[in-house]
Amino acid sequence: MSSNKNLLRLNKLYRTQENSLTDVVHITDENIPKYRQVNYDAMRDIINERKICGTQALERISKLQNDSHAIREQAELKISRDYWFNEQYKLNQQYRKYDDEHQTWLTEAFHDPDLLSIFHEITRYRIWLDENTIKFRKTTVLPIIQLKEELQSKTITTDNISDIIDALQIVKKEQYELILILNQEERQLEDELKEFRKYIDEDDEINMIEEGIPESIVELSCPDDELRATMLQEFLIIDHKYREILIDLDANYLYIVDQENGGWDIDEHEMLVHLYEMYPGDVKKRRTCIYNHFHRYYPKRSRQEMLKHEEWYNAQTYYLKHKHLILYEWKQARIALKLKAQVVFQEAYELQERLAQQHEEKMKQRALCEQLANQVQKWRDKQLEILEIKRKLEESKRQAELEKIRQEHERSQKQRQQTKEKLAEYYSKKEQIRLAEYEKEQRRLDEMQSILAEQHRKDWERVKFRQEEYEQKRQDLRERNQNEEREEIAKEERLQALAERVRPHVEIDHARVLQPTKAYNAHRGLLTNTNDDINIQQELFPINTFNDRKLYSDIRIRLEQRLRDAGLIQTDYARQALAALQKPPKRIDTQANQMWNGFTFKTDNIEQHNISKPIKRDFISHSVFYGIEN
Repeated sequence: MSSNKNLLRLNKLYRTQENSLTDVVHITDENIPKYRQVNYDAMRDIINERKICGTQALERISKLQNDSHAIREQAELKISRDYWFNEQYKLNQQYRKYDDEHQTWLTEAFHDPDLLSIFHEITRYRIWLDENTIKFRKTTVLPIIQLKEELQSKTITTDNISDIIDALQIVKKEQYELILILNQEERQLEDELKEFRKYIDEDDEINMIEEGIPESIVELSCPDDELRATMLQEFLIIDHKYREILIDLDANYLYIVDQENGGWDIDEHEMLVHLYEMYPGDVKKRRTCIYNHFHRYYPKRSRQEMLKHEEWYNAQTYYLKHKHLILYEWKQARIALKLKAQVVFQEAYELQERLAQQHEEKMKQRALCEQLANQVQKWRDKQLEILEIKRKLEESKRQAELEKIRQEHERSQKQRQQTKEKLAEYYSKKEQIRLAEYEKEQRRLDEMQSILAEQHRKDWERVKFRQEEYEQKRQDLRERNQNEEREEIAKEERLQALAERVRPHVEIDHARVLQPTKAYNAHRGLLTNTNDDINIQQELFPINTFNDRKLYSDIRIRLEQRLRDAGLIQTDYARQALAALQKPPKRIDTQANQMWNGFTFKTDNIEQHNISKPIKRDFISHSVFYGIEN
């Protein structure tokens, strides 16, 4: 049953139309198809239409992608704008704070006679800056504003558009040159500030630590030379220990000390540092926001490079903090040792005075000196232990920080791997679905091809059978016609013989041919010597049937005659046209007799019958063409 439905659907699909791919023409009344050549032009048109549809779909997808990218860009810009407003507020607060401190310092400098000259110099410099700013604004900003107002007030026409374009090009060139000059001056100022900052940092480090034995401690007198040598040696030991710690730190972070700005340009490095300071650490997807913001200014830098530079910057920050902490502890240790040496020397001096005064207590004082030396040794051991503990704590902190960075890196790698696996699984499922659909369509195509091949074989057998049957009927008809012709010839011979026997023998009268007949004269009323009671035009007997006029009043008779004259009586069009006509009204003589239902036509089944299906006809009375030539 399903195969018949598929055949009917296939027959409807491949029916002969203007844009069909194949031409299947129903030629005979037995619904026997004949396949012709494929319509490649229609096929190309359909392929072109599908290509156009595919192109339009791709354009819509591209538009959706562009819209999504624009929305994402707007969201990123909004986030960056919000954090930039917060950073701008913080910078303004710092600027006001430093400005207030500067004004306070200037007020104090004005009342201080030592700083009065510096105050006047700073005041003159600020006045010079204000004058140069006003002059710069007049020469650069005001002409552009005036040009903008003139362009807004004037109407642009074809006559003055060339002058306007020339003016704009000149202004653009001047602004470009001015920007180059300002960039160069900005670079010079940044270099000067960098050198000054480096000088200050070097001075701070130099002033922070004074290696060796301090002069104040060397100048102190101590009655015990051994104690004095021990205390002085402590300064060298502390310097040596802290210097080794600094050397180890520099060796561990040698790649940070050697590389300036991590191999990046100063602008890129400062921009990335500023973005890390601008976005707090608790922001969701902080690195993504920083990278998107940084990528707008420097699109050539990749995310891996940024992450690598971030690791370098974190390591540099840790290195600088650790170094400053070691230097600070070094300085505090030297200060403590200096105070301790002063106290020890003072106690030793007092002890020596007491020994001079009380010679008898010399042994007691020596024991006291030994006790003090032991205390110093304990204090030194304690300081060394404290330094070792601090070093271990710093090392543990460093290891914890590195472990945290490693865990975060592993977590990101794991998340990226999970994303890749999900994508691979999604594409594999999609490929499996596509292969399953392809196999399903291939099986359906094979089934349809096998059905069509079987149908073709059956049709060919039917055509062959019908051809043989048709040839047999033609042979029988030919024999029947020959018999009828022989019988007709014999009949004509008998009739001719009979006619010869009954033919009247009349003399030849040529004038009689031109004379009117008696029937004509009777019709014209010219016949004389006739009986008036007899009407020659009267019918011989009453007619109770249809005449030709009454028959031709039916539209179905006229339509059938027209179709028969046109040679279309055997086509589907003629059958549909005849079936589409309205029923004629019932005859009056049949309305009275409601009991008679004898020889009537059953029209209900005819209406329900499919008009498109051909009707079987007699092969003898109606010749049918099967598409096979003799």
